[in-house]
Amino acid sequence: MFTGTKIRILGRLLDASDAPVWVIGSDGTLVYLSGGAADWLRRDVGPLLGRRCIAGAAISNDPLDRIAASLSPPPGFAARGTASLRIQLPAVIDGDNSLAPRRPPIEVRFVRIGTGLDAMTIAIGGSFDDRVVDPELKDAVALRERLDRWRRRHAAITTIATAGTSTGARRLRRRLQVAAATRTDIGFFGPSGSSAETIASRIHQLAAPGEPIVVVDGSLMDPELLDATLIPLINRLSDSASAMGTALVRSLDEMPLDAQSRLAELHSTYGGRLRLIALCGDLSSDRPTVVRDDDALAIDVDPMMSLQFDHTATRSISLRLVEILSALSVVIEPLSKRIEDVPLLATAILDSRRAAGEGSAERISRAALDSLVIYPWPNNYDELDAAIRQAIRAATGNSIAPEHLPLAIRTYRPGGQAAAIKAMTVSLDDAVSRYETRLINEAVEAADGNRAEAARRLGISRARLLRKLDDKPEGKSDDQADSKSKSPRSS
Repeated sequence: MFTGTKIRILGRLLDASDAPVWVIGSDGTLVYLSGGAADWLRRDVGPLLGRRCIAGAAISNDPLDRIAASLSPPPGFAARGTASLRIQLPAVIDGDNSLAPRRPPIEVRFVRIGTGLDAMTIAIGGSFDDRVVDPELKDAVALRERLDRWRRRHAAITTIATAGTSTGARRLRRRLQVAAATRTDIGFFGPSGSSAETIASRIHQLAAPGEPIVVVDGSLMDPELLDATLIPLINRLSDSASAMGTALVRSLDEMPLDAQSRLAELHSTYGGRLRLIALCGDLSSDRPTVVRDDDALAIDVDPMMSLQFDHTATRSISLRLVEILSALSVVIEPLSKRIEDVPLLATAILDSRRAAGEGSAERISRAALDSLVIYPWPNNYDELDAAIRQAIRAATGNSIAPEHLPLAIRTYRPGGQAAAIKAMTVSLDDAVSRYETRLINEAVEAADGNRAEAARRLGISRARLLRKLDDKPEGKSDDQADSKSKSPRSS
């Protein structure tokens, strides 16, 4: 009886305060938000209750899920029981389709109450100045803040694979913003494992919500099989002049040319109602080429594609499809060209997996990040995602260490085995001996075989020079020196 009364009194006191206060339950969901929190959020806080308050947990498009995830504590909190974080709320669209007013960021102090599975977290907004002693935790907090900025600006229209500050990441996001804002044909060019299909599917959902999409495996197609695969879309487009549909074609540059011609014909038949999203290989190496068809001329081809004409190429795109895809092309760079983005990408993947209930690790150690940065990532984003998944399962504490990473990553050394063998075969004594021999030979030859003169030029005694010559292996230069030393000028 007294307990319930005290809780009500505490609730009234907290609601009377203008400080934003919220409580996160032991299961990671919001269980209380004060009146000050409602004023700061400028919304009814009731619908936020019960939502997951874990970084990266905004796995839906619901703006309330994104707000709840942004209220979660930073890395290091689980170990220390207290932490501070500067929180900026994400920009969200209200029910009337208007952009909610941006609120200024606030400093928030998180405090854990209780132990074990029953522990809960109280967050209080105010003015705090925590000094992080552990540099690794400081780095982890900085990464979290960078991720929060990315989530606020870009998470609504892209996927984790586009996170980062590199030139390639920024260019990719700009093109995706255009792609998400208009329904048009799109060509995605990137290496295997670059998450191109996930990105393309997301863009389709944003640009054409509710529109049916059929996935086509280009490398397996012939004209008849292509028609059979697209028959649901063909029937839909034929039955209604207002119907629309999208074909997402994997490995377009590996599709047989007769199937490409059929695809271009279908696109022409239904005009803009049949949209084409094509996934093609990397342009930087073994790039696809344009093949002339129907005696078409190669003019006005999108320079972003950097394609060349070749009748015999194993990876080819017909000119008719190039003209279709030139409306918008999106190039996804290999992860090896976005090394500066790897720590942010890895941390974003960790956040997402942890929010989904996988493992307890909340950050990646400096040593592990170093291992991730020097690795060349031949299978790109998909390989990074798999590596973090394995590390999460292997880690038992709150940090991922190098030993938790896959063997290929934690044992990788730049240069490989050839560089190691070269380093092991270098001998300082042998190098010095070869250099000394070359100098002696040059001095003897310059002195026209006169060893006394050669010794003077080298700054050593004649006896020492003779000892050096006796110790050297027989060679062409020495034979010449010996023959010249027999001349009358020798002394």
